[in-house]
Amino acid sequence: MRTQINLDIEKDLVLSHFSLNNLHEGVFWINAKGNILNVNEMACQLTGYEKEELNASTVFDLDPSENVNKFKRSWKILQKEKKQIVDTSYRHKNGTLFDVEISRNLTRYNGEEYACCIARDLSHRKIEDELLMTISKATSGLVGQDFFEALTKYVTIALKVKTCIVTECTDITKTCVRTLAYTTNGKLTENFEYVVEGTPCKTVMQGKGEDVFIGTGCDRTYSKEAGYDSYIAVPICSSLSGDVLGHIAALGVEPMVKEEKQISILRIFAARAGAEIERIKAEEKLRLANIELENLLKQSDQRYRDLFEEAPIAYVNERLDSKFINANKAALRILGVRPDEVTDLYGKTLTADNPENQLRVQKAFESIGRGANTEGVIIELRRKDNGKPAWIQWWSNPDCSGEYTRTMFIDITAQVLMEQEQAELQAQNMYLREEIKLNHNFEEIISKSKSFHKVLQQLEQVASTDSTVLILGESGTGKELLARAVHNLSNRSRRPLIKVNCATLPANLIESELFGHEKGAFTGAVEKKTGRFELADGGTIFLDEIGDLPVDLQAKLLRVLQEGEFERLGNSRTLKVNVRVIAATNRKLEEAIEKNEFREDLYYRLNVFPIYSPPLRDRKEDIPLLVNHFCKKYEAKIGRKINKIPKAALDKLTNYHWPGNIRELENIIERALILSPTDVLEIGDWIPKSTGGSKVNTGKSLKMDDMEKEHIVSILEQTNWKVSGENGAAKSLGLNPTTLEARMKKLGISRKK
Repeated sequence: MRTQINLDIEKDLVLSHFSLNNLHEGVFWINAKGNILNVNEMACQLTGYEKEELNASTVFDLDPSENVNKFKRSWKILQKEKKQIVDTSYRHKNGTLFDVEISRNLTRYNGEEYACCIARDLSHRKIEDELLMTISKATSGLVGQDFFEALTKYVTIALKVKTCIVTECTDITKTCVRTLAYTTNGKLTENFEYVVEGTPCKTVMQGKGEDVFIGTGCDRTYSKEAGYDSYIAVPICSSLSGDVLGHIAALGVEPMVKEEKQISILRIFAARAGAEIERIKAEEKLRLANIELENLLKQSDQRYRDLFEEAPIAYVNERLDSKFINANKAALRILGVRPDEVTDLYGKTLTADNPENQLRVQKAFESIGRGANTEGVIIELRRKDNGKPAWIQWWSNPDCSGEYTRTMFIDITAQVLMEQEQAELQAQNMYLREEIKLNHNFEEIISKSKSFHKVLQQLEQVASTDSTVLILGESGTGKELLARAVHNLSNRSRRPLIKVNCATLPANLIESELFGHEKGAFTGAVEKKTGRFELADGGTIFLDEIGDLPVDLQAKLLRVLQEGEFERLGNSRTLKVNVRVIAATNRKLEEAIEKNEFREDLYYRLNVFPIYSPPLRDRKEDIPLLVNHFCKKYEAKIGRKINKIPKAALDKLTNYHWPGNIRELENIIERALILSPTDVLEIGDWIPKSTGGSKVNTGKSLKMDDMEKEHIVSILEQTNWKVSGENGAAKSLGLNPTTLEARMKKLGISRKK
């Protein structure tokens, strides 16, 4: 018979298992080799894999940027710090990448070390930014009907729905509403009234109002919403009483995923809509009150003095120089003025002392002096009692005698402060987006070279177009960084940048990589594969080392560039894509054309906008900047901080010819950090000297391929012809082993026996 203790343990285990599987984050348990041991349900939802598939996988299968060496280094850091938080990208089962934040926590069990990794999907963070930017920009500066119409139009665009309405209640029971603006299929529709009974709007209107979200099946629940599958709405409430004034609703024909941030932003604009509804009503009350008061004052000023004093609208009689004659209670309350201060007060003394505000006041009184009315002038004031800011909307009607004017105003301080807060939020949002964009585009482009800044100017010129870009330059000059900058500055930046290295892919697989294949298209094609051009649809594809693309594939690439179409291997159906192409090469394509190694028509199609990435020896003024940058980059990784870089070391680096360019410099600085015993950077004898110590810089005039060949041979001799591995030539040159092997084959490099 089970004891109460056993029952409690079982209950705790069931609760723990339930909590783990119902977390909103994916949980992965991994060991020190990167094997995935267990996952929760959300991990399966995030990645698209079944639990059994994930339990048979490794972190290297999910994270394309992860490799064994990098994982080992990361695990050592985790052993020391016990917890890590990193941002990376996971590959979904369908092949797409999505951004995640990984929180790793080290634990030990039965003498073994494990990491509990919590993955949070970051791909929806941009939704709030995009929605806020789209609607704020579209409605900025608009009021009244223009505001409501623009709001519905851009909500449909931002949420990708068919219809959006903004309504206000027509009776105190909130059972009937009328639309203030109604946009469907991108077009404004005539406004109408309807009863909320039998619609999801009823829930929004009840009590103090509540948000309503129906992800799918809306028309099945509410027959009046025929044709609409999804629904999202927030109430429009009074800023004073909190009562529901109306609502904003968006209706879609497709299912909708609930995002709390979307609802939060809709609430912001619901608050703005509420302020606008109340402002319009206040203006109407003011207009009617003004008409009524004018009529009453014509009959008898004295008889209706109480009405003047107790009116909810602020009234002031003042001379043309702004000296007050009298003011009612509402005016005194808004201005912070005591009754005994009225006759000694000049209204102009309360206006805020900023040029724009003073100019508006000056123009208003000039208009009054000419006998013309002023209508709806917005003025910033400083309350007389405490000096706090206040804003009023001001109307003034000069008396026909030309001696005084009758002024009316309403307090719009709450509305102005809310709009200022929205403007500040929008400005912060734009700043953060630009910061992210700038950091992503140029975080590793370090330069003060005038020649290289001209390259960046060329990038900005071509980025906003869809023109094909050809980036030329030696290996290691940062051609991929330039390609990424073009993409991120372009209108395609929200779509993927897909990279293909034409030199590292085997010739028999590169067509499949570029264009994809069907299951059974060739031996080993056990499942359908999506090609890189399909993945890049709507975005950009970067063809690195384009000069090494096999000739028989160049015609197919030319067709994609000209027609935007291709076929998968094993499928005759033509696929259409909209892809911008950025290509790069360190080869002289004109010479390759003469050798029949590159198609002339493809060259002219790629060479629409050539950009030359200069070698490091032509921008040596950047070497000190780059040295500092790489020192800081590798300090944490190696665990040594460099506080001093001697001039002799900089001179040695500056005088070197750098056939491997920035990639070679980065590797040398990393090696120097490892070998420097103190906080002073030491450059050892393993760097070739500027004269007499290097085969690369012997005073001869060598072609680029000859220089590259001699440099590779020099490094291979230093590593005893070891290509891969920690102490191999590929590591020293900053290349993948397969890339180095391809270059050796191309340049005819082999070890002499």
